[in-house]
Amino acid sequence: MMRNDKLIVILGVIMLVFASIGIYTWTPWEEAKKEVDIKNFLDVSGTLSQVPDALTVYDSSPFYALIATPLAVHYDTDGSLEVLPLYIRNSTNPSRAVERVKDQIGIYATQTIDDSRSPREWSLFIAENYWDHADAVLLIENNETGYSLGVAAVPIASYFSIPVIVTDRVDVEVKNLLEDLGVKSSFVCGNLEGYGDFVIFNNVDEVVNASIEIVRNKFGDINYITLTNPRDAWPPQILNKTYYSFEGILKSDTTFPSQIIGTLLRQKMGKKTTHRFTIPEDYKYALIKIDFTNLEDPRYVEDFGDKVNIYGRPVGGKAFQLLYGGTLISPNDRDLQGNLQQDKMHYETVLYNCGGKEYELELTAELNVLKETKYTLDITIENLSNPYYPMMKQLSSIAPYLAAYHKGIVFAKTDFAFAADDDKLLDGKTLPGNTQVYKNPRLIPLVNRHVYEKIHRPLNQLIAKIVGIENVSEDYGLRSLTEYCRTNPFYIALVGDTVMLPQYYYRSPHNHPFKKMDVIYGTNCPSDFIYGNIDPETYFNQPHDGPNDVDNDKFTFYPYVENIVGRITGWDVQDCSALIARTIFYDRIIEKMDDWKDNALVMSGAGLEFQKLPIFNALYKMLGHKDPMKFPTGEQHFLDLRAANNLQKGGFNTVVAERGQAQRKGYSNQVLREIKHAGLLNRMFFPKMLVKIMQGFENWRSLFSLKWWIETLTKDGSGVHGEELQENSNIILSNSHGIWFMIVHGDIMMDLLGGPPILYQILGRFLPVITPFGTPIGSLGCYSVSTVEAMNLGPSVIFIEGCGSGKIDGLHPTNTLANAYLHAGANAYISPTTYSAIGGYLNPRPFGGRILDAGIGFGILGYLKTAIDYRLHGKFPPVHFCGVIFEDTYQSLIEENKDIGTALRDAKNAFLPDEANVTYLWTPPLTYTVTMENIKDTSSRGDRVILEKYCTIYQLNLLGDPAFNPYEPCNEGGR
Repeated sequence: MMRNDKLIVILGVIMLVFASIGIYTWTPWEEAKKEVDIKNFLDVSGTLSQVPDALTVYDSSPFYALIATPLAVHYDTDGSLEVLPLYIRNSTNPSRAVERVKDQIGIYATQTIDDSRSPREWSLFIAENYWDHADAVLLIENNETGYSLGVAAVPIASYFSIPVIVTDRVDVEVKNLLEDLGVKSSFVCGNLEGYGDFVIFNNVDEVVNASIEIVRNKFGDINYITLTNPRDAWPPQILNKTYYSFEGILKSDTTFPSQIIGTLLRQKMGKKTTHRFTIPEDYKYALIKIDFTNLEDPRYVEDFGDKVNIYGRPVGGKAFQLLYGGTLISPNDRDLQGNLQQDKMHYETVLYNCGGKEYELELTAELNVLKETKYTLDITIENLSNPYYPMMKQLSSIAPYLAAYHKGIVFAKTDFAFAADDDKLLDGKTLPGNTQVYKNPRLIPLVNRHVYEKIHRPLNQLIAKIVGIENVSEDYGLRSLTEYCRTNPFYIALVGDTVMLPQYYYRSPHNHPFKKMDVIYGTNCPSDFIYGNIDPETYFNQPHDGPNDVDNDKFTFYPYVENIVGRITGWDVQDCSALIARTIFYDRIIEKMDDWKDNALVMSGAGLEFQKLPIFNALYKMLGHKDPMKFPTGEQHFLDLRAANNLQKGGFNTVVAERGQAQRKGYSNQVLREIKHAGLLNRMFFPKMLVKIMQGFENWRSLFSLKWWIETLTKDGSGVHGEELQENSNIILSNSHGIWFMIVHGDIMMDLLGGPPILYQILGRFLPVITPFGTPIGSLGCYSVSTVEAMNLGPSVIFIEGCGSGKIDGLHPTNTLANAYLHAGANAYISPTTYSAIGGYLNPRPFGGRILDAGIGFGILGYLKTAIDYRLHGKFPPVHFCGVIFEDTYQSLIEENKDIGTALRDAKNAFLPDEANVTYLWTPPLTYTVTMENIKDTSSRGDRVILEKYCTIYQLNLLGDPAFNPYEPCNEGGR
């Protein structure tokens, strides 16, 4: 053979080898690829080779939770469910709520999706290691578009038990894995090639339509819809930052005898501790982060209740327009045992078109024995690329897990979000200031229109599509949908904060978005009611004409919420994953809780009862104050007995704690001694023994109880242990004054105990020439964000009556009491989002006349009649306002074993028909901010106060899964 011939033969052999390799590795994927109808996918399925005990997913990528979802919750071909705990974790700041729920459930993760791999790598790993076979796959493009579609599509993967692959491209590595799993078809989210037969989802509506068909085919009915906003996983870019740092010394400003002179002198001389900062001119969307650290020994915070107040406003502008808060509104640094390490405040807010504006922060300290404290104050201003800054980040990533567990669908759109911007115009003008309603109430007409048009109407159309009703834009179609949902309600779970899923702001009797703004409690009534209401009349920019100008429905005389609404909320996605885990694995958790599940707690504070007293009524008018004043009537004691009686009928072991005994904790003997010895005037006038007695005082019956006297005089803290009572209770009912970061039960009984008792009572209650007047004696016993977050609650159902104690809008999630209770372990939280009303008196009362106001007297006749009715006939006085809805809700849990969402819905719907014509002499709100409430707009003789009643049904929102069904001894307990 010639040399060249040999070379030709060798080359030929090499070519044959390569050709054979090509034939061996070639698959006909490209030829098999074609787009098909969703109906071709209804029978696909997958088979898992193994499952972990539970999964922990890091929050460093929102895709991680999507990848884990079909492994954590999936169904076989017969529709049988297997669900595993899905915990979400932050690598540097893990949530205590997540760590606790792992121990409560007793199932620990054997698979962790962490930062060691990219979303693509993890999705391939999970599919390869946990799936034996899959007919199909869900392909999600690794970007914002893919995520936005994937959030809605991932439940499909759970229903078919197929894996989720997150990738930038469908390359050889992906194809080889899919071939190994036997994949023949694919669902595609984003700009990716399909694999085999495929369905491409171009928008959320296509995903929702496919989900409806799949769920209906697999399970039959659909009754659970999860609303979320994928935008919360893609916050604005930070374009620039500006920093301010301050430090200094704060003098204590209290009215303790040894401090009052210095306090009054500083006030008289106008001495204030203030710091100013300016937003750079070119910062269109400015995220303001304020971090304050109180450098005093933590012991004085933990044992004495020391606090620092911080108020912020534009220089020369309205007070509190930037901030009303302090160290009570934030979680503190604690060690692993829960001991306080550092007293802090963190606050965030976003401002629009405020470049060049100067702002001022004012600091005041309320210290019990120290004269001063050092502090640091750091302000960070971030220039954002847009105003849609999610306060609760990545909540959307857990929404598919919740929806898939409930055999529901996810409705997720980025345009659900609302913030002030160039396109938000009122009378042709933009509205600079805070991007949210709370501190910029002029936005109310705009946010209401947005919620109605961008969320409410599309949600109605979605529900109509599910049930097969057409033309819901017309009255006849809308009426049909209303009637259908009235008897066949949907569960609507909102998974997101109030930026991503805004609330609707109903009218309030206390304020107005243009005439009377309120930047402490907030203007109007923030509510989730509209998410369940099919046929609301719209309140956009209508005039607020008077007490009868109310928000009604189209087809019913009174508002009627057809669907069942709850909001999944928390500090972040970690807390939300813990809340969902506590709900799904609730039965497993309470199995190990023995007596806890049979316990109920009824708590009430001081200052809930009001009277118009002879003589003082006239003096109040002379001083320009409004009656009634806080003064005992006995009403709340009988209402507590009523609640306890109801709960006991449900098999609960019920504890009643009133006034002092309802406080979180009491002052130790050592602390009281230190306050007593803090200066000469304190030694002379601080009533140490009276404080010790009163901090555990409930009512006049306490004085005749030997057990109470022994406990009060011998125990540290006078036996006060409200925190322990809450931790040991399944159902918790509390009634007290409050605000969005705190509820207080000691109130006026404790606040006026810091000095000579008679003098301080006169100055603080009877002749309030100095307002507000009081000492911080009640601070230690309050339930604030800074203390509640460290509690260890069971998966409780909590009803809290107190102004604004259910408010979450316009605030950082770590600043609200509602989220603190959920972080501490509660499963359901119901509380007013704004001013809530009470009566505070017992009938009958004098009618009054030309000289005296209606109701003036000491309430003796009313008390005697009520006491006789109770003793002889077992009859209790009626509950009022929020109390009516609370009672009807927990009674439905007990008597009909309803889930919490249905029970609350039904209670709201019954409220106005039952209560609309009940009249009141006065209805003071349960505010915390001042000792004497201004009730000018709400007190009258025999008034129906109809606007307050409408506000009552709107202000009570459920935070928690609307389908959650808690334990009652008479039902699940078999009593």
